[in-house]
Amino acid sequence: MNDLKPATSYRSTSLHEAVKLRLDEPSSFSQTVPPQTIPEFFKESCEKYSDLPALVWETPGSGNDGWTTLTYGEYQERVEQAALILLSVGVEERSSVGILAFNCPEWFFAEFGALRAGAVVAGVYPSNSAEAVHHVLATGESSVCVVDDAQQMAKLRAIKERLPRLKAVIQLHGPFEAFVDHEPGYFSWQKLQEQTFSSELKEELLARESRIRANECAMLIFTSGTVGMPKAVMLSHDNLVFDTKSASAHMQDIQVGKESFVSYLPLSHVAAQIFDVFLGLSHAGCVTFADKDALKGTLIKTFRKARPTKMFGVPRVFEKLQERLVAAEAKARPYSRLLLARARAAVAEHQTTLMAGKSPSIYGSAKYWLASRVVKPIREMIGLDNCRVFFTGGAPTSEELKQFFLGLDIALGECYGMSETSGAITLNVDISNLYSAGQACEGVTLKIHEPDCNGQGEILMRGRLVFMGYLGLPEKTDEAVKEDGWLHSGDLGYIDPKGNLIISGRLKELIITAGGENIPPVHIEELIKKELPCVSNVLLIGDHRKYLTVLLSLKTKCDPKTGIPLDALREETIEWLRELGIHETRLSELLNIPADLQLPNDTAALAATLEITAVPKLLEAIEEGIKRANKYAISNAQKVQKFALIAHEFSVATGELGPTLKIRRNIVHAKYAKVIERLYK
Repeated sequence: MNDLKPATSYRSTSLHEAVKLRLDEPSSFSQTVPPQTIPEFFKESCEKYSDLPALVWETPGSGNDGWTTLTYGEYQERVEQAALILLSVGVEERSSVGILAFNCPEWFFAEFGALRAGAVVAGVYPSNSAEAVHHVLATGESSVCVVDDAQQMAKLRAIKERLPRLKAVIQLHGPFEAFVDHEPGYFSWQKLQEQTFSSELKEELLARESRIRANECAMLIFTSGTVGMPKAVMLSHDNLVFDTKSASAHMQDIQVGKESFVSYLPLSHVAAQIFDVFLGLSHAGCVTFADKDALKGTLIKTFRKARPTKMFGVPRVFEKLQERLVAAEAKARPYSRLLLARARAAVAEHQTTLMAGKSPSIYGSAKYWLASRVVKPIREMIGLDNCRVFFTGGAPTSEELKQFFLGLDIALGECYGMSETSGAITLNVDISNLYSAGQACEGVTLKIHEPDCNGQGEILMRGRLVFMGYLGLPEKTDEAVKEDGWLHSGDLGYIDPKGNLIISGRLKELIITAGGENIPPVHIEELIKKELPCVSNVLLIGDHRKYLTVLLSLKTKCDPKTGIPLDALREETIEWLRELGIHETRLSELLNIPADLQLPNDTAALAATLEITAVPKLLEAIEEGIKRANKYAISNAQKVQKFALIAHEFSVATGELGPTLKIRRNIVHAKYAKVIERLYK
């Protein structure tokens, strides 16, 4: 099936249009990797490693000590059953199968089953609201949706009548409401598994599979823009298989058939797809599924069971591990704490010496040998004593966090990638530094667009792992990928003399939280403005943070000549306040700050902001308005947790607004850094 579907362009914005593949890339690696469909790739691995363990998950009361294991041969059988199940309920070719569930073996079965049936996979975050689920299924032209449980089924129940193309909703786990398996279009996975499939259906599956081509869309990854609902990134079979092989070729110390992974990050995110689903296959690894409370504290239990050999986590995951270890250490005796601190310092010193390319002294080696035996029980306690590779990405990782884990003999290697690059394009595997995201993977070309005097500029990338396009959005696709094949990342960075990519900032406004969630700030800011007509400016904060906060300024009059904000409130603000029973007409009275801030004096403005003690009724009304806005949030991570008022309205004269009246986010962040830090204490 190496033949490709006819195509006229390297880009596509339709599920029915294939793309040309860049098989003539100068990379020798690219030329050694023939196009392959995902069902081919899957079959190849399963047949080659049929007796090896593939998937493990907890099944209290059954299996081996409450855990069930599937071999690769059994995995292949379950995927064929899933494909026949999807055909039996009417999955359409080139439509998508939405999967709204936490990580579980059925997620994998449904994914590969959908692909074998000629459909496209569209993962949906379990935290998504019903409206956000509707957006994914409507945009992705879904004909079937697989849901986790009754809670997720309720979301589908609320929106199904607005999705005329959606033929079936399948619930994986009980308890089940009465309508499941009784009303048309609603099924339980268990009942569907019990049916006997006709020879005609099996022939239809083979026929569909024979029509799949590597240059067609295989998966939709929904990624946020700066405004509105997420865009659907179209990834082809070739994109995903090539990225997997590219990342594998770049890795070191792969022990085929002996690798262990833990699946816990959302499978609707491209990083989890590549790391859990595809690298697991590529390495003939065994994937153990964490439970739904993994990020609330049970992940360590799964680590202890699986003893992973490779781990990928967003920085927030490592932060949670750090918090747990620090809390445990605080309960230890003073002598034990001192011993551990010295051991960590010795281990970190040894690792730093090796990174610098130096040979440790005999004394240094002896000190490390002793110190490593002190920290090893900690790694055993969290189930990471067998882990040889630790990757982090999805958001920047702090130097402090890297140093903490370095002291435990855990070097966190950053990787860089996007949904639009089908996953990772750089991996810091041969860790010679802690500041970079490593070198480009095989078959990837990087360059810096219009570098400044320091070599910094927008990061561009090119290769067979660059996505097909945004579904239904040709203009957005053209903005991202140019005719010459270069993908414009919107990220700022530079490449050091050794070829390491260093990420230094972002050109785009998208916020990436510590948990790796992409947040479109403008959309959330507009929701808050809509609920609070007294508010002039809203600035969302949350980059690299654990949760979202906002800075707010109230509407006041301004000097018509200078444009400097005045103390007098605007009429609409006064009117809104009266409805609350507040009769102040000046901002200084409302916030208990000086009337004359001597604007554009930044020092006075910051001092006043730090001293604000607003009228309690005002604070309550703002909090209620933010709660109302949060109801429209796409997920819990996109809900605003705290706010702070600013002592004056944003303006061009005071520097917060640019000439086109757009908020200069970096200026506001710098100006009100102390205010922002208070929101996170």
